[in-house]
Amino acid sequence: MSTSPGSTSSSSPSPSTDAGASGSDETIAVFDLDGTITTRDTTAAYLLGYLREHPRRLARSIPLAIGTAGFAAGLVDNAALKATAVRAILGGAGRDEIAAWTERFVPWCLDALIRPMARARIEAHRSARHHLILASASLDLHVVSIGKALGSAEVICTKVAWTRGQRISGELESGNVRSDKKLAEVQRAVAIAESAPRSARVIAYSDHPADLPLLRWADQAVAVNPTRRLAAAAAIEGIPVEDWGRP
Repeated sequence: MSTSPGSTSSSSPSPSTDAGASGSDETIAVFDLDGTITTRDTTAAYLLGYLREHPRRLARSIPLAIGTAGFAAGLVDNAALKATAVRAILGGAGRDEIAAWTERFVPWCLDALIRPMARARIEAHRSARHHLILASASLDLHVVSIGKALGSAEVICTKVAWTRGQRISGELESGNVRSDKKLAEVQRAVAIAESAPRSARVIAYSDHPADLPLLRWADQAVAVNPTRRLAAAAAIEGIPVEDWGRP
C-alpha cells in the first residue's frame, strides 16, 4: 500500500480478477458503510428505530437536542454528539434487549438501505478472493452484524461501553473510529492481514471527507456518491468518482 499520505491512485476502480498462482491477488478492499454501501446513516436509523419502539425514552433526549444544537454551531464534536445520543436513547439498556432490537434492525437495513451496486462491487471483490474490511464510525451494536452479512473478513467500528451489569453505559469504549483513528485501525488490520512477502494492494471506498486520510493512504481510492466536500477534494486530487445509485 501507499506509504505517502498524499498519494492517491486514479487508476480504474474495478477490482482485479487476476488471481495469480496462489488463487488470490493480495488485494485488500476497505469499504466505508454510511453513505457508501448504504444510502443513509445507519447509527441514526438504529437509534431512531429503537426510540420509536421505546417512546418513553423520548423524555431523556433533551440533552441530545442540546448537543445537536451545539454540533450545528460547531461547539460539540462528532464523538461527543454520538456519545450523547447513545446515552440518551440506549443508556441503561441490557444486552438481551439490544440484541433483540439488532436482530430486527439488521435485516431491514440490509433490505432497505444497501445500494445494489455496492453489493455488486463487494461480490466482485469476494469472487476475486480479496480480503474485505468494513470500516465505519457507526456503532458495533449493528455494524458487526451488517459486516458479517456482507461477507467482510474484518469489521472496524465504534464500540459502545457496557457497565459491569451488562447495560449500556452511554460512553464510547473505543472512542469515535473516524478520520485519522479509522485510518490507524485500518492500517493495523492490514498489517495483520498481510501474510505474503510483498505488501498487499489496498483499495478504499468512501463518500465522506472524514475518510480522506484513508483514501489518500490507499493505493487506489474511489469516492462513492461523494458529499460536495469530498467531490471537490476528489476533483483536485484525482480521485475517481462513482455513482452507485440507490436501492
